[in-house]
Parts: sequence; C-alpha cells; structure tokens
Amino acid sequence: MELSGNSQRRQLASTKEKSDPGVYPSSQGNLINNGRCEFSRLTHLNVTSRPPIRVLHVLNWFRQGGLETQVLRILRSYDRQYFHMDACVIGAEAGYLAEEARSYGAEILFCPKSPNLFSFSRLFFHMLRNRTYDVVHSHGEAWSGATLRGAAQAEVPVRIAHMRDMGYVGAEADKNALIKAARVVVTGWGRHWVRRHATHVVAVSQATLDERWPEWRRRSDRFLVWTAGVDTQMFSAIPNGKSSVTSPVIICVGNFFLRSKRQDLAVRVLAAVRKAVPEARLVFVGTGTYESACRHLAQGLGISEAVDFLGPRDRTEIPALLRSARVFLYCSESEGLPNVLLEAQATGLPVVATDIPAHREVLSPALHPYLFNPGELDQAATKITEILAESDLAKALGGAGRAYVTKHYNSSSCLKALEDYYVSWLNSGKGRQ
Repeated sequence: MELSGNSQRRQLASTKEKSDPGVYPSSQGNLINNGRCEFSRLTHLNVTSRPPIRVLHVLNWFRQGGLETQVLRILRSYDRQYFHMDACVIGAEAGYLAEEARSYGAEILFCPKSPNLFSFSRLFFHMLRNRTYDVVHSHGEAWSGATLRGAAQAEVPVRIAHMRDMGYVGAEADKNALIKAARVVVTGWGRHWVRRHATHVVAVSQATLDERWPEWRRRSDRFLVWTAGVDTQMFSAIPNGKSSVTSPVIICVGNFFLRSKRQDLAVRVLAAVRKAVPEARLVFVGTGTYESACRHLAQGLGISEAVDFLGPRDRTEIPALLRSARVFLYCSESEGLPNVLLEAQATGLPVVATDIPAHREVLSPALHPYLFNPGELDQAATKITEILAESDLAKALGGAGRAYVTKHYNSSSCLKALEDYYVSWLNSGKGRQ
C-alpha cells in the first residue's frame, strides 16, 4: 500500500503541467547551477488538493556544526503548504539538537549505520518501505551511497547525495591501520553506489565538484552546486559600518577536530602581527583534538596571554562575537565551502584567509587580494596589519563582503531555490534506476 502511494506521486509528478495545471508547482524563472540563489523564485500554483511533497533528510546526528545548522534551518523555514520534511539520523545518537528539529514538526527516524554497508542499506530500505517519501536528501557524505541504494530499492523517485568537503580528510587522524582500511572501503563503496543510485549529486561549491566529480560540468542535469547560505538578518552588520571596537582583535571560528583546519597557523600569524601591533589578540571559538597543541604553541611563542580559547559557543552567540572583532582569520588547507566565511562577511567583518579554490569562490572579489599562501605567514600578517591600521579600508572590505553575501548567499533565496529543485526534479520524472 505504501509503494502504491509512491507510484501515485510519481505518476502525478510526471504529468505535463500544460495538460494538468494541478501538478506540483514548478520553477518560474531560472534554475541556477552555480550555488548562487539570487535568480531563483518559486511561483506556487493552487495545489491545496494535492498531497505535500515529502522529503527525508539523512544526517549523522543533530549536534553543533555547519551541516546540522543548515538542516535545522531548512526544517525551520520550508514552505509547509507544499512540503513536509522529516529527518533520519544514522549516528550512534540523535544528538542534543534533535528536540529543536522535532519542534519544527519533523519526525526523527533512527537507522544506525554499520560497517556492513549491505546490511545498513537493507535496514534503510526496510525503514522506508513502510513510509512514503518523494525525496531522500542524504547529507551523510560517504554513507550516502548505502542510504540511496536503500532508497532506490524503496522506489523513492528523487535521491540526492549532498557533498560538503573535498574528500575524506579525517583519515589523517586514524592511527589504526584497520580503521583506515575500513574507511577506504566505506568511501569506495559509497562513491560507487552514489554513481549508481543517486538521481542527483549536490555539492556546496564548484571546488568540491571539481575535486570529486570532474565530469560534473558535462552533466548539468545531474550535478548541482547549492548551499543553504547564511541568515543575513541574524548575522547582520553594524549600522553604517560604525564599529565601536577599537581593540585589534582577530577572530577564528571553527572546531579543532581536523588538522587541515590549521589553527596552528593562526597562532603563528598572530605572533607575526604582534611585531607591528603589540596589543593584537587572537580569539578562538570552538573545541577539539588539536586545541591543546595550539595552546602549547602559543605558550612556546610567548604569546599565550594574547590568545583566548573560548571553547564551544551556542550558534546564537556567534554574530555578537564576530562583531566584537576587527578581522576574521581562516587558515584551513582544505574546504568544501566554509559557512563561517559567509557569516563573517555577513556581519561586515574583513576576512584574511588561505588562498584555496573554495575560499576564492565564497569570498567577495574585493577580498581576494587578502588571500595568502599557507606557507607565507608573513604575508598574512602584513595584510592583517594593513586592515587594522586603516579603518576606511576595513569598512570598505566589510561592506563589499556584506553586499556579496546578501546578493549571492542569502539563506531565504537559497532555501526557496532548494524547493524549486525538489519540485523540478520530481516533475521531470528523471529518477535513475
């Protein structure tokens, strides 16, 4: 009976609009493929008599993080007249933010992942076959292959694999050879099954697709660049750019779980900046494995009194913390699309960051001259010193970043674009078997 419901939806979705004005609303305007959302708009038709499009978001758990924040934003803000969205967690626990997801009306399903990908995929299929979903949107990176295989077996018509980084970088921390080998297997099979069972592959940036799916530019029907963007009202700039902050505070937001984030470079950059600006300080927001190493480095460089480790903070506190600084410093060596750079720009904060493709993509062109090679820390220090010394320059850079994010990465426009994509893909009937 449940499969019959899926069949009815697919039959409805594949009907041409001109012959049936009551099909799911489709996009009116341009569907975009560059991760920017300013051109997308959803023109709804009168479909109150039709069942809502049911979407299941799959993620590891609901804890503090960029991915989880974006999924919560989707669950909070989607158009409930035409959609219903639930979530499935595949980690060891639902996470302490699961209650927030439930408060938005989402049912939280639980399907624990397993190193036995065939068993996990089968478990996911059994969970789905008693439910009716039109879209399974998997945010699970390597695990997307197994979940989408199960979704294909359950005849879910739209199956999305969502990629957020440049590949599995966490393996650098695995000391156990067996664990490393298991990760290689999971990643390899996951990629194979994504190719076979995903109807669409979504990535947060062109840089991610260039690295992981180089054929994407030839397959615009299957590959898409999309990100949830940033809430430009929550991350608002100080009116007229008149900051009351006079202390030379540099801030870096992000957890310390991956060495590739290179917070140690930020400590070294501060040491170089203090040669010209002795009162300069560095504030870290976040926690993780490599925090202690950064503390020891600051102590060894004799600047421990100038480095503040604030630990993890609630995401509602981040806007005020960003507005309390003069420069945002980000030294990561590998990124898909760092949401913190969107947030920093949205608050009108000048950004100095490593010169990698994802950073060039997400930053305003006005900030590109303030990118630096990870091996040239003196160059980074010079750029920061220049911004600290010239208030008009800082204001201009902050204004350019704010304008860029508001135009290209406003979460309201981006979330409407995602609804457009769901509708367009469902109406196209291009599910791949």
